[in-house]
Amino acid sequence: MISVPAATLTFPVTLQRHAFGPRLVSRAGDVWRAMQDVVVDQSSSVGWTPERYVAANGMFVVRTMTVKHEREVHIGEPLHGRTWPSRERRQMLFTRQVRLFAGDALVAGATQEWAYLSRSLQPTRAGKDLFDAFRLEEGFPEVELPSFVAAPGHPLHVFDFTTWHGWMDPHGHVNHAAYVDYCDEGVARLVASEGHDAQALVPVAESVHFRAAIGAGELITVETTEAGHALGARVFQHRILSGNKVCATGTTLRRG
Repeated sequence: MISVPAATLTFPVTLQRHAFGPRLVSRAGDVWRAMQDVVVDQSSSVGWTPERYVAANGMFVVRTMTVKHEREVHIGEPLHGRTWPSRERRQMLFTRQVRLFAGDALVAGATQEWAYLSRSLQPTRAGKDLFDAFRLEEGFPEVELPSFVAAPGHPLHVFDFTTWHGWMDPHGHVNHAAYVDYCDEGVARLVASEGHDAQALVPVAESVHFRAAIGAGELITVETTEAGHALGARVFQHRILSGNKVCATGTTLRRG
């Protein structure tokens, strides 16, 4: 089991039926959502509930998140999560670790880079009450995207869609986990166009760097291209755009 700080609390995790596809294993984006639930539970446990952030006119947003999947999550499987902040810069930028377990076995791990913003999306410092509520735990391993052997020259695959008003999260924009869904849909369409079963894809690792928020009613373009291979998986690179604005870039590793 990967080492975690002894003082971190354990939070139960339940992935609902909608998180699972025809093979009865969870999608990568829903693993990201489960990790977000663990982070929210940990924040609430030290007194910083979603309502308190609103009252304080602040919020955390993800800048970069990297996840490595040790194995797939099966439907009905009981999980628990642990999380801790591991680094801060100027009380504005924070690194956080998240780990999901089934019993003592690690299922998935993540390293997240967060920025603290005002509700109007302006960078701001976390106040003393907020900063002092979270104990930094340093010296534990971070999750990194595996290096890969590049294979240039593959064609670009593109699809478009318009975001729904019903997709907006509590901050009024598309939640960061949805970007993984968009990347995976790009991979699924590419694989299906090759005549393969898109439902057979197995998540190995992914990393997304977020550059701009996506709101309701925006026409979004997802660009996907195969970039290489690593760990027995195909490596895909993605751009998610609203018009000419690059909202996020991502890299996904998928087997199958």
